[in-house]
Amino acid sequence: VNNVLENDQLSSLENSEYQLWRSRFYELGWTWKTRFSKNPSQLYLKYGASFLWNNLRLEDNRIHVKNGNSTDIQVFNDKLSESRLRHVQMTFPMHFEWDFSRNGEYADGTKRDRTNQSLRIGLGAFAGFKLGTRQYIEYTDSNNVRVEELQKDNFNMNIFNYGLSAYVAYRSTGFYVKYDMNPLFKNTEVRNISLGLRFDFN
Repeated sequence: VNNVLENDQLSSLENSEYQLWRSRFYELGWTWKTRFSKNPSQLYLKYGASFLWNNLRLEDNRIHVKNGNSTDIQVFNDKLSESRLRHVQMTFPMHFEWDFSRNGEYADGTKRDRTNQSLRIGLGAFAGFKLGTRQYIEYTDSNNVRVEELQKDNFNMNIFNYGLSAYVAYRSTGFYVKYDMNPLFKNTEVRNISLGLRFDFN
């Protein structure tokens, strides 16, 4: 799920202008793990690159409207069946990962790494940039004509994004949270927050 916080206040979700369960994000990426010590251990640096598709759906029949250097939320004249703002990002995440998998042994008794076999905890950050922003609007007008509209603009969104992220996982499946430290729109204190499931396929 995907939403926003105002002024870094978690309580602002209670009065969010965006639909909680229909605003979603999807992320697809590649990661690598590098052990901190020469010998097998539990601490790794996990890093990579990913693409994110962030969707925000407004409540109460409203759309985003660009007015110069600000982006406002306004009520739409016709009844909307869809109002979705999508922004796509290229992101570079980096986490310190504690992998509590028990190391194996070779026949000669030498230890070897075994990863993603137990509890894993990741703490880190990310940085990236937006590749594009679109607003999708669907409605039926006064002549009973179904209209599907695609608006292409940056909607005064900040191009560069950075923030904090963390996950707790068992084997390949985990719970993931990320929070953008930069405002979503220029001249605002609105920041993106995302929570979801993470799957690591090795």
